Amino acid sequence: MWRLHRAILLASVAWAGVAHAGDDPLVAAGRRLLTENDCNGACHQKRAPNGDAASLYTREDAKVTDLPALRKQVEHCVASVGAQIMPDEIDAVVAALNHDYYKFK
Repeated sequence: MWRLHRAILLASVAWAGVAHAGDDPLVAAGRRLLTENDCNGACHQKRAPNGDAASLYTREDAKVTDLPALRKQVEHCVASVGAQIMPDEIDAVVAALNHDYYKFK
């Protein structure tokens, strides 16, 4: 039982370090996954016309126009580059991108 309590405590402390005040835990987990997998790094910089990786999310001729399309694009990116993002973590990545860039309802 002690091991279980210790594991829960350690996970809680680690999770608290990831989240910003007031952030949804799913969004915080998605941001962590994006950072850990360098999702705004070299791959996106190569594809961005101005070299700014984040501009792929905010460009006027966006390919992603709703949440289902965003999820499909994330799944495509993860599969294409072999990112260490598990299928059950896709929701977190989608939540973070939607919160920070897309703002779909």
